[in-house]
Amino acid sequence: MQILEAPLVFVHLLGMAAIVGGYFAGIRNEPKRLSAGMVHGTLLQIVSGLVLLGIVEAAAAAGGDQVDHAKFGVKILLAVVIMFLAWPRRKDAAIPAGTYHAVGLLALANVAIAVFWK
Repeated sequence: MQILEAPLVFVHLLGMAAIVGGYFAGIRNEPKRLSAGMVHGTLLQIVSGLVLLGIVEAAAAAGGDQVDHAKFGVKILLAVVIMFLAWPRRKDAAIPAGTYHAVGLLALANVAIAVFWK
């Protein structure tokens, strides 16, 4: 499982970096606009997160550590909310500042949950 898990964690972190990096790169820009990297990072996060959940579940079934379903549920929920905020506005020339900051801050909240929720 480690052969699959490490590259998927890497891809998952790339998605996070695309969202958070894109947020900070465009935080001073006016009008606010979601970069393609931010939008595609949301999809990358959801897909890689679900595949990672499957791998962790399989490892748990084989006698590994138990899965914290509440943590995964909250993280997937936040990722889906981010996607629903970002995807419809991916081609807009400008988006409301509140939507832009919601995408970035929800992504940061998702990172905080990943780091601090043990």
